[in-house]
Amino acid sequence: MNRERIFIMIYQYLPVDRIHYGVNVVDQEIIHEIQQLKASKVLMVTTNSMLKTSPYENLVQLLHANQIETYEAILKQHVPGNVLMQNIQEITRFNPDLIISCGGGSPIDAGKILSFVLAENIQSEEEIYPYSVNVAEKPLNMSHYVPHIAIPTTLSAAEFTSIAGITSSKNRAKYKFSHLNMTPSFVFLDPVFTQDTPDWLWASTGMRAVDHAVETLYSPFPNPVNTGLALQALKKLYKYLPLSKKNPSHLEYRLECQMGAWLSLFSVVNIKLGLSHSIGHQLGSTYDIPHGMTSAIMLPHVMTFLLPRTYEAQAQIPEALGETDPYKNVKEKAEMSPTLIKNLILDLDIPHQLRDFNVTKESLTEVVRHILMDIQGEENTVVLETNDLNKEIFSLLEKAW
Repeated sequence: MNRERIFIMIYQYLPVDRIHYGVNVVDQEIIHEIQQLKASKVLMVTTNSMLKTSPYENLVQLLHANQIETYEAILKQHVPGNVLMQNIQEITRFNPDLIISCGGGSPIDAGKILSFVLAENIQSEEEIYPYSVNVAEKPLNMSHYVPHIAIPTTLSAAEFTSIAGITSSKNRAKYKFSHLNMTPSFVFLDPVFTQDTPDWLWASTGMRAVDHAVETLYSPFPNPVNTGLALQALKKLYKYLPLSKKNPSHLEYRLECQMGAWLSLFSVVNIKLGLSHSIGHQLGSTYDIPHGMTSAIMLPHVMTFLLPRTYEAQAQIPEALGETDPYKNVKEKAEMSPTLIKNLILDLDIPHQLRDFNVTKESLTEVVRHILMDIQGEENTVVLETNDLNKEIFSLLEKAW
């Protein structure tokens, strides 16, 4: 007897308790959340550039005015493991009962990792990597962890994932960590905190959010929730990124971009992001290129490369953006998508070639090896079906050079 095969799907929500969004929402709501948590000692994870901004200074003053102690951990781009752990003994003695990360993807990732570092009483960089997805020698249980509030200042959307990365101080490779309980418990989307974000960083992380949305659409494991939200994300980002660039003091435009970033990566545990992200992880850690810039460099090339396998998915992009003729067929619509994204990058005036970051062609062979390791770890069937993947990745990088 022939039986029709039945596919059973499961959707996993992230363990985010609340997301606050709006102008000045941090000032109005964060003390209430901290009091609900009964926290009194806060580890502030941020960057040197954030320390000098008025919103951050006001936040620290607000915490101190409410008898909340703080200790500041200062991070750098791509979360170097040695920088993450340089003051771990002092942090351990401080014994925080809450982490607040404030900044872009790097301090938010660092906040996630410090949550389990403190729970596991890890005291050195070398002790961290056995818990990574890459090495997988020790289970990342996260049965005990320090709760985490994230206040993003960019559009990287790191606050909406259960994933974080560290760059090894020894080999410059990026190591990935993943656990549901690494997700920040509370997120505050407040455009006031984005006012001091450099224009190039705002625009490039906006392209990172576009990258999230596009690769969600042709994920090897799509689902209707993420797909629908990714299309809405593209509509918002395509409209409001250029507007926010032209009108940087317009907080409502910036908030719309923040909403777009949220929708672009609503629940990453239900999808697998693709080739642009795998390449971007390793380009970023190897050449110290900001992740948003790696998206601007690679995404249109990757979209073109994957077109024959993703026509249906990419055909949705021009339709969502209102940039297509209804009489075009699926293939014709899909073929418009890489050009639309490339034109957005040009409109935002973002560097979009590897040579813009002093990358030499001679160095590409080594980074391809790291990229292939990343791709294998992601188990992305859309990409792994490629014949001679090594050659194709090298060719992609050459086109992006």
